[in-house]
Parts: sequence; structure tokens; C-alpha cells
Amino acid sequence: MNLRNQRQAKTGGSTSTELDFSNQTKLEYLDARGTQPKSITFAKGAPVTTALLPGTLNVLRLEYLTKLTVNGLSLESYSGVKTLIVDGCPNINWETLLLRCTGVERLRVTGIEKTDDGTWLNRFANMGGVDAEGNATETCALVGTVQLTKYVEEEEYGRLCAHFPELNIRQPDYTMIEFDDSIADDVNVTNLDNGTGYRSSTPYKPSGHISAIMKQRHRVLAKVIKKATTRNVNMAGQDMVVPNLDGEVIYYPLDDRDSNKYADGTEAKLDGTEGDWMMYEPFFWYKGINDYLKGRHYSCYSSNDSAHRPVSPEATVLMVKEVKNAQNGFVSDKKIMSGKKTLRDSYTNDTAYSVCKVSVEGFKRVRFPSVPGTNLIGSIFVDAEGKVISSVVVPTIGNKFEAGMYLIADIPEKAVNLHFTVLNTAEFDCVVLSNSDRIEDMEPDWVASDEHLCAVVGSTVIGSKLRAAITGGSTTASMTWTDFHYYSVQRGMQQIDALMHSRIANLFYAWYGRLNVQEQCGAGQHTNTRTTGGTASRGMTDTIGYEEAKSINGNVTNSLVDNAVHQFAWYKSADEYGGAAVTQVNNICCLGYEDIYGHKWDMMDCVDVPNDSGNVGKWRIFMPDGSVRMVKGMTSSTWITAVAHGRYMDVIPVGNVAGSSSTSYSDYYWFNGGSSRVVYRGGNYADPSCGVSYTNASYDASGSFTSVGSRLAFRGKIVKAQSVAAYKSVSEVA
Repeated sequence: MNLRNQRQAKTGGSTSTELDFSNQTKLEYLDARGTQPKSITFAKGAPVTTALLPGTLNVLRLEYLTKLTVNGLSLESYSGVKTLIVDGCPNINWETLLLRCTGVERLRVTGIEKTDDGTWLNRFANMGGVDAEGNATETCALVGTVQLTKYVEEEEYGRLCAHFPELNIRQPDYTMIEFDDSIADDVNVTNLDNGTGYRSSTPYKPSGHISAIMKQRHRVLAKVIKKATTRNVNMAGQDMVVPNLDGEVIYYPLDDRDSNKYADGTEAKLDGTEGDWMMYEPFFWYKGINDYLKGRHYSCYSSNDSAHRPVSPEATVLMVKEVKNAQNGFVSDKKIMSGKKTLRDSYTNDTAYSVCKVSVEGFKRVRFPSVPGTNLIGSIFVDAEGKVISSVVVPTIGNKFEAGMYLIADIPEKAVNLHFTVLNTAEFDCVVLSNSDRIEDMEPDWVASDEHLCAVVGSTVIGSKLRAAITGGSTTASMTWTDFHYYSVQRGMQQIDALMHSRIANLFYAWYGRLNVQEQCGAGQHTNTRTTGGTASRGMTDTIGYEEAKSINGNVTNSLVDNAVHQFAWYKSADEYGGAAVTQVNNICCLGYEDIYGHKWDMMDCVDVPNDSGNVGKWRIFMPDGSVRMVKGMTSSTWITAVAHGRYMDVIPVGNVAGSSSTSYSDYYWFNGGSSRVVYRGGNYADPSCGVSYTNASYDASGSFTSVGSRLAFRGKIVKAQSVAAYKSVSEVA
């Protein structure tokens, strides 16, 4: 046999014949008998060709053949190829070649750039490879990048990375869920990551980044080891001091199955002597999108760390200054009336409004702030001559919209400009112009949700301090908002704030795929003096509600409150024979928090409702970085059917559509138009209106009630101790 440039390859511990023609342009060889000359046909212009001897060659190696194509490669036999190597051959469709080589057991391919939901990668799950030096490997040698379109759970992702060690397998940047706001059913949530939930008619299952975030959450014991400096803020009509972010806490996690133990199995004391009983909430990225005109809103979550912000989509973003500075971009004391034929005819005088103009040429979609369509006020798309192409109006019937919220609209063909009406006292978010077909790209910016601690239980006075601890009694009430705030700051902490409130509610929706928390986790005992600590022995395990408990044991306590909600909650357990059973408890556990709704209201920090001129109903949110946001909420008391959502996914009730205790959010909102209102959350007793969305903006900072308490929280530097001993050795400073 006469072969040029022949080499030996190591495959599976045996020696086989390999042809390497990376530097050749012609091949001649003899058949197995050595008598009959053989030749190979290849495409015109290809500098190299390759051939295999039938029955003797099992390695095909193609390297740096810049012009060779699969059609330019002719093998007398493909089935004998056991090892395929394709490196630096841009015109070789290696997958087509692999289909022809039906017996391939080892694979090495470079230059992989692929998008996959995991199906493609699993085709090579049982295939070995060859490393860069030609040595056989049990792992598959695909070299390059694969961007997953669906999040692969941690265990499976680890398996893929181990099997493809030279492949950069990138998880999707985020997991996205959809809420159908046109449906009053509380299970109107769809997980777009795994196709479960309402729209798919299959039971909702959390997945992806949502699951990754939840796995990082733990009950802990924590101590403040450095008090933060403070700054002066006027909040709720009071001159207050609030902590900066330069304080420091040390913590150690508790056993997820039993909070009476540390994570290492040693005994933990929850009475305050070893620190405060807190929930560690990890860092993650998020953003919300409202698609009001189509009756949907969306939540996107990314478990990426702070150094790996998810990619922001391409879009043109115009802030209010840019709109006003554009030529004829802002006309005061006017509004647009829909249904007219021309721009000129559409203008009407009104000192309460202004009209903005943006150019929409070259874009497919636009997002812009708007107003409810009272008396047909709205927005219009016009052509170059000012002729109205289409109108956009927010219907006033079934209104779940507040002035300043935004709309997303497809830009009509031939549209040149969009003219939209804004209320002068409304918040102006921004205008977003995009060519993307993905609804989530209409919110280009991601929000960093910083790690923080929030108390597992409400605050209790122990000695001269507020603590998150078990005392054998109930949590503290009958203190004013001003005092609860003061004593929280004295501890180097704060109370639970509006961002934490929204985060807890949103994580509940994302984890369970529903809005009605009492149905999911129960309502608890119908009292505001529940004994603290009833969930300690069950750790992070959540309680269940009456219907689920009854499906396990038909004899569970049937005790209705206001003929609308069953009091108590239950833990799933097992009987002496290992069968399913339930255990009734007085406290609820939701996302690892004890009585995060019901029992007593939580007073909230860093938020108020000023109700001064032009700001009636607006929540003023004091952000951790010192900035302030204003978010318009509803101005009446009723059952919640919609929330502001948007980029920050604010759980702030909006609109004027009333729900009920068993539809939509199944929670209530109390509002009073008096000046300087503080905001409570969660509700009290086992009232049907309670829940993670339940809020109350009715009282000022001086009110004190037996049914209103507080919950400690901390923002700042958070350090995990190396061991329980190291944690215990540190003394708290406040």
C-alpha cells in the first residue's frame, strides 16, 4: 500500500490508520491487493482532497481546508469511519458529513457557534472525542460556543459541561414568565422557559433562573458588626435619619429543614442570643414589561452575579429632555383627540396636558407614556403630510391604567411620527424605539436586586431592642411608624421596604405560578397574637392551604373566616406507614417567611404617599442609592386586579377595576387621600383580603394599632462566616 503523509492515531488504546492531508493537493494509492490504482474526485478549485481505503481506514481528519466542501469530498466508503476530525474547514458542513459517516464514535470539531435548547447537544451525549494532541478522550471534543435557548437545570448543566469540556455552553440570560391580565383566574401565569402554566394548560412548574435564585435563599442567624452611617430624609412628613449602605452584617445559614439547627447540624438558638433570625436574599437581575394593549405583563429573572449583567437589547431610548429638545417635540397645554383625519384637527386645548412628538421611521415598535382615554384622549401615528394613519386610545371601561404608565404599539406602515398625550403631573418614563419582535426587548434596562436580609418573623421587643427572635409570645405591636423606624435604625437596620415587598410578592408569583397566596400557603390562625416560631422546626418548607390539605386528609379543620377563607395552615407530612398526611399549624410559611402576610401588618420603610399637589396616589420610593422614584397608584380602596409592574415590577395597585377575594390578586388595597401617608403591607388576622400584595396607605406616621407591627431588614455589606464557631465568636455592635 502506498500512502503519502500517513500517520498513526491513538484511538481507544489501539492503533488505526489515519490520513492527514492538510498540506496536500492530490492523493494516489493502491487498493488492498496493491495492484489496482485508485483516485479520488473532488470539487474544482479545492486545494485538498481526502480519501479512505475501504475496510482499512477508520479516522477521517480534515484540517485547514478553506475551500473544500462536503460535495467536493468523495469517499469510497463512509461507514468505516470511527473518528471524525474537522478543524479550520469553514465550507465543510460537518453535520452533513457526520450523517454520512454512520459509524462515528469519536468526534472533534472546532469553530462551533450554535443556538440550542439542549436537544442538539444531547445527540452527542454518548460520543467520545479526540484532544488537540490526537489522543482519544471519553468526552466529546466540540470546540466553540453553544447558546442555550432554554435554561438547563444545574445538575444537567454540569453534566453537559463535563462531557463537552472544550465547549462554552452558555445558559440563557434570563427566565421569563407571562401574566394574562385579561383573565380573572389567579392562576393566569405561564412559564415561557419550560412551557408550563396557564397558556399551556399544564400545571405550572418553576424553572431556570427562578429555580437558581430560590436555591440561594436560606434562613440565617445574623449580627450587625458595623453600624451604618446615616443621612437625613423627610419621609411621611417626618424628619428622619435612614441608614446608608456602609454597615456590615455577618451571618451563618441555618438548616433548610430545621431552623433550630445551623447548616452544619449543630444547635442554633433563635431567642436573640445568637443573632437575629433573618432570610438571606441573594443578588439577582430582573426587569418587568407591560403590554397593556394586549392585556399581558411579563417578568424576567436572571440569576447571573453582579459582574455578569444580562445583555441589553438594541433600542433607541429617549428621555423626556430629549423629547422636549427635539424640534416641535413638545407642545404644552394641548391634548390629542383620537378619530380625527389630520394632526392639525387632532389638537385640542387643555392646560392639564401636553403633546409629545417622536419620529418612528425605521422602527417596528414603540413604547411611550400615555393617559387613560377619557373623552377619547389618546395618541396618533401620522404620515409625512400629517395625515392620521391610526389612533391609540386606552379604554376607560375596565381601566387598569394610570397616567404615566406606558403603551407598546406596532408602528403602522408609512407612519413618520407619533404624537402622544401626557398628563402634566404624571411621571414621564421614557420612549423606546425598537426593531425587535421580542416583547421583552421593549424594556432594555435590567435592575440589579441587591442581596439583603429581611427578618423571617416580625419584630419583638427584647430588653431595649427590637429583634427578630422567638420569645414564647407574639410579635410587638402598638408602636407608631416613627418609633418602629427609630428603633430599627438603632439596631443598625431598617424595616422591610417597598422593594423587598415587591420582590417577595413577585418571587411568590414566579415560584407558584399563581396570585392567590392564601389558597397556596394557607391563611393561618385568625388572630393577631399568634405565637412566634411555629414554623421553626420545618425550616424553609412552605405550608399549604385548605384545599390541598383536604385533598390529602378529608377531615382537616373546616373553619371559614367571613365565609371566604379557611383559617389555619398545614404542613405535608407522612403517617406511621409512610402515607401522605398533613399537620395543622397556626402560622403560615411562605417562601420561608413566617406570617409574611396575615397576623399583623408590616410597616414599611423607605416609602410614603405624600398626596400633595400633583402627587395624589403616588408612592414615593426612596431607593437604596439615595435616588427617589414616584409611582402612581390607584386612589380608591378596593380589591386589586392590576399592579403598576413595569421595569421595577412594582406591586402597587393601579386602575379602577374591582376584583374579589377569590379572583385576580385576591388581595385588597386601602387608600386615604390625606397628606403624608405611610404604607403597611401583608394584612392582619386570617382575613380574606390578606396576602403578599395586600397594602394599606391610609394612616400617617403617628398611628399605632394592636394589629400593626414591623419587620427588621438590612441593606449593606453582608458577610458569610466561615464556620459556626467563627460566627459565634463575633459580637454584635447594636
